[in-house]
Amino acid sequence: MGQTPLPKQQGKQRLRLSRGAWRRISGRIDPSRSIAGYKTRLLYSAASATNSLLAKMQSLAHAEALERAKVPPPIFLLGFWRSGTTLLHELFCCDTHFGFPSTYACMNAAHFLLTEQGFHKRRGKQEAYRPMDNMQYSWTSPQEDEFALFCMGAPSPYEALLVPSLMSDPKVLLDLRQHSPENQVRWKQTLQLFLRELTVQQSKPMVLKSPTHGFTFPLLPSLFPGSRFVIIERNPYEVFASNLKLWQTLLDMYSLEIASPEQIEKFVLAAYLIHEDAIAEGIHKTAPEDIARVRYEDLIADPLRELKRIYSELKLSGFEDARPMIESYIASVAGHQRNRLVLSPAQKNSVDQLWGALIREKGYGWPENWLTLKAPA
Repeated sequence: MGQTPLPKQQGKQRLRLSRGAWRRISGRIDPSRSIAGYKTRLLYSAASATNSLLAKMQSLAHAEALERAKVPPPIFLLGFWRSGTTLLHELFCCDTHFGFPSTYACMNAAHFLLTEQGFHKRRGKQEAYRPMDNMQYSWTSPQEDEFALFCMGAPSPYEALLVPSLMSDPKVLLDLRQHSPENQVRWKQTLQLFLRELTVQQSKPMVLKSPTHGFTFPLLPSLFPGSRFVIIERNPYEVFASNLKLWQTLLDMYSLEIASPEQIEKFVLAAYLIHEDAIAEGIHKTAPEDIARVRYEDLIADPLRELKRIYSELKLSGFEDARPMIESYIASVAGHQRNRLVLSPAQKNSVDQLWGALIREKGYGWPENWLTLKAPA
């Protein structure tokens, strides 16, 4: 999961949901866990009605352009949460041959075609820091399109940000094929619509990054023929520890239910395995020349070399044109300090039991430089 919408630092944040999305979410809140009071529900309900009205206005204002829009095959950046997809996305988006959904567009999917340009002229480039890793971002930064899909009413794993009790059945939450045929169609139509809107806005091939796309990877090659895929992976021990912090941070910001650390741990442990299965299935359904792979550790060691290799493997043009901008971005983040995280012996044991075979298969071990094993009490 990547940037979140330049949050105020106190209190719960509200996502800009459509009326259909809010109706579905509000009906799934567990009353025994709910912390959504009358005021919260009223604000979500009123805002969702406004968002749906704005979405209709946007569709009407751009009806002819949306009808004519031909979406070029996107590039999908795939990887489990906290695997380095944000860094990879930022690097790709240095290349002006490509387009991307901005944070503003993803958090204001109902009306970004009507309002984004004016918003940036009025506000300029406001910057903030992501609470999970202190990376800098702004409303113009590349963002996860999954936020837009969720807000537009598609079934989404990010429903769990508001209703974490949905984490109790990870397979249903994460595997779209567990949903009804109607929900699957709605997801496909919503993704296609958002890509048409981005095409109308930018007229470029899109680079899309959402960890959730890893779970839908088996569906993407047939939905978007000619697409290319970059799969990034990272030491699973670090991924686990970083996910615990990520999900706790985002649930603190958005959740309408009480959630426990144990609930998050169980979900992350199960979700990683589901993601690995989906990636393997997607690889089987995709032409080898349309896939490139990279390790986070290699990417941060030499981002320019790894990006150039990816361009070459996927037969993408324009790397040398983009090189100066890529080098400038690399220099701008060179001083970033990675978080050092802590796991308990019990948590490490859970990872070893459930992910041990994958960790050995990938050739990873315990990352002494980045993880601390908490001493027993």
